[in-house]
Amino acid sequence: MNSQPEYYRYWGKATAATPEGETACHLLPWHCLDVAAVAARWWDSSPSLRSQFSTELSPVPQLRAWVLFFVALHDFGKFDIRFQAKAPAALRILNPDGEKISGRLPPWDHGKGGVLCLREDFRANAVSDDSLLAFLDEPPHSKRAWFPWMEAVAGHHGYVVREYHLPDEMMNYPPGLQGWADADRQARMTWLQALEGLFLQPVGLSLQDNPPPVSPLLAGFCSISDWLGSWSSEETFRYRSSVEPPDNYFARRYASDAAIVLERSGLVAQIKPWSGVAALLEKGHAPRQLQTLVDRLPEQPGLTLIEAPTGSGKTEAALAFAWRLLASGQADSIIFALPTQATANAMYARLERLAVQLFDRPNFILAHGYARFNPAFDAVKQRAANVQQAEEGWAQCCEWLSRGNKRAFLGQIGVCTVDQVLISVLPVKHRFIRGFGLGRSVLLVDEVHAYDSYMYGLLEAVLRAQSAAGQSALLLSATLPAHLKQRLLNTYPGDPAAELSSAYPLVTWRGQRQQLHFDLSATPEHLPAESALLLQPRYLAGGEPDDLLLQQMMAAAAAGAQVCLICNLVDVAQKTWQRLSAYGQAEVMLFHARFTLTDRIAKEQQVLECFGPHGNRQQGRILVATQVVEQSLDVDFDWLITQLCPVDLLFQRSGRLHRHQRNRRPAGFSQPMLTVLLPDAEGYGRSGYIYGNTRVMWRTQQLIEAQGATPLPFPAAWRQWIESAYRPEVDDAEPGWVQEGYQDWEQKEFEKRASARQMLKQAEYATPFSDNDHAVRALTRDGEMSLAVIPYFDSEHGRVLLDGQQLDRLAEFARPEALALNRVNVPHGWLGAFLQPMDEQGVIWLPGHFVAGKAGFAGKGQHHFTYSHHEGMEKTG
Repeated sequence: MNSQPEYYRYWGKATAATPEGETACHLLPWHCLDVAAVAARWWDSSPSLRSQFSTELSPVPQLRAWVLFFVALHDFGKFDIRFQAKAPAALRILNPDGEKISGRLPPWDHGKGGVLCLREDFRANAVSDDSLLAFLDEPPHSKRAWFPWMEAVAGHHGYVVREYHLPDEMMNYPPGLQGWADADRQARMTWLQALEGLFLQPVGLSLQDNPPPVSPLLAGFCSISDWLGSWSSEETFRYRSSVEPPDNYFARRYASDAAIVLERSGLVAQIKPWSGVAALLEKGHAPRQLQTLVDRLPEQPGLTLIEAPTGSGKTEAALAFAWRLLASGQADSIIFALPTQATANAMYARLERLAVQLFDRPNFILAHGYARFNPAFDAVKQRAANVQQAEEGWAQCCEWLSRGNKRAFLGQIGVCTVDQVLISVLPVKHRFIRGFGLGRSVLLVDEVHAYDSYMYGLLEAVLRAQSAAGQSALLLSATLPAHLKQRLLNTYPGDPAAELSSAYPLVTWRGQRQQLHFDLSATPEHLPAESALLLQPRYLAGGEPDDLLLQQMMAAAAAGAQVCLICNLVDVAQKTWQRLSAYGQAEVMLFHARFTLTDRIAKEQQVLECFGPHGNRQQGRILVATQVVEQSLDVDFDWLITQLCPVDLLFQRSGRLHRHQRNRRPAGFSQPMLTVLLPDAEGYGRSGYIYGNTRVMWRTQQLIEAQGATPLPFPAAWRQWIESAYRPEVDDAEPGWVQEGYQDWEQKEFEKRASARQMLKQAEYATPFSDNDHAVRALTRDGEMSLAVIPYFDSEHGRVLLDGQQLDRLAEFARPEALALNRVNVPHGWLGAFLQPMDEQGVIWLPGHFVAGKAGFAGKGQHHFTYSHHEGMEKTG
């Protein structure tokens, strides 16, 4: 009779069988301990991680024991014949005398199954006085305390399912398998005993004790540990089917394999000691403005709101404070979220040189739908699949990491669009990974004024989760209206009687039941330099540029000026570029969001080379752009023209005017002048669809008109104008059409807030959406999502993309990057103009041909599409 414990008869990983029926398998207890070894090594190396999991109800050594105990139960559902039968060759090797299995077994989800097995084992053993788990149904011991832990670790393949949602019928074994059912139950019971001896008893615990409340970080922590514990190579976690004492095996894997995979994954890095703000600045530069306040901020978890003008060094101040928090052991990483892909790209370039100041060998990641893909992770897709295919942990890890829009949460510094952060509170697979990533990071959100009510509703939920995790968040903005500022601050515990400060610039810190304000009143020498801006209103049909304005722009460029026109809509920008280009008197560039990634990267680089801080200004040029230049791009113009937009965005745009100090500028442009195009009739036309708050638009126009020829003083105007435009009181002089438009907008905003609340509720019980770019856009933008279009041409070798790559001849692992480089985002309103439906990934494939030097694509009815490297995607008809 075999004296070995029953759990040695179960495989956890197995290779596909050869034609001769041979296979290599890794015992299930060994895989469980592999994952526990990674978790233990990670836990022991990260003071921040231990802090995030800590609870007053359990000492840290006992909490560690519970975490490792349950992590080692993450594949509890594999102790079941319905899973074991997935690898018949491995099953026969480990159970040569086992009952024969006839027929096809029903599907078995080992994640849900693990929770079910624990529940059914509790029930089955509750009637036996001498059984292992009988105590769990007797006061004061309650099995209820176990299930939140079990649900978290068993959900490691995508989403957590609550025990009470699982039907008993799932546990019904097919006829003739009762012998297997009994063996499975015995194996599970002896495995619990083994883990009790390995993890619980050394710290004075036993199976008769209850765990403390589960941390919301456990699901993500277990999932990543499972991925890394599945990294089987010549050096790490090699398959092993021989037996030995579990404590010996665990100690060996902890000492070697776990250390190697954590090092190679980049999850654990050495944080450099805090050495002051100056370390993040260019050589010879001293801290300025709000940067001088960093050392005064509380070195403890809280919400920090930084309000300061564009170009005042907010980014370096925020990054420096985050570094202080990391160096004090409060976090392991930084996540920097921005409103758009363009702003994320720009921030990535800015932070790339700073990452090495904070970490030794940092894992620095750009993550959004168009981010560069990691070749090392793409390459792993070419490895042979094992019998579990998508269920295998490391394959899942590599597949997940190879998508650029999710990797920010596993680096030391991750730069991403805010969508990727908002997904952490929405019903999407792997959302708990994002939640875990945030929980171990200091979260920085830039341009926080740039979102709508739906996104603010989600952002507030993210901030509440950060607060609950005991972690910090920093919000950056030029300034925020008082009502919105208060909403965001209320996501962290603070003094309910605290009032907002009207100082500017300002740092507001909230946490630990208090609210503190830090300003520069005591050091006026560090206040931003005062400046003045001339506002020039021009009344035009529809608020769009006319021929006279275009001629004046051409004349300015001919005189050497760097001129920028910012349009609210892409098609207005495209048509204006065409009209300007027809003059042929100066170089005219076009920049907007409706290019492929390949072209957009080239456009960004060209814009920075011409208009950046070190741009070539030997000749005048014109840039026609959209909102993509109003945030984060470091560009400098002599003359800026813009269509009317809300005052906060107007000031953001004005930050690109005379941004850098220069010894001389072309004649007539020595003083910054912002020309604002206003409609010559009632209403805001198509710009009103983009910026629906007619009250703020009207008030912005009133402020511009009232200013007249008097220069507008900065930075005072930031606080004064924005509070005036966004104040809740109604103006007596407000026209009826403004009130009507505002009421329509307000109703839509109410619906967006309600939609956000409903979506947050669904995250707790709904079946999650797929974790792809389409789902991210759909769930975080509330109907404002753009469509993803991939134009292509048919050839004898298959589909050819816009950049010339032959898609169907590429290796499978190379296709995601090729598609990302050739995808174009277009308005959702175009959906009815396409002949082709969206595929399951939310992508529209658009076949086309070349016409007059442009790529042409047929649409429904009179609709037609063209694409060129100069103009991007256009729609006619």
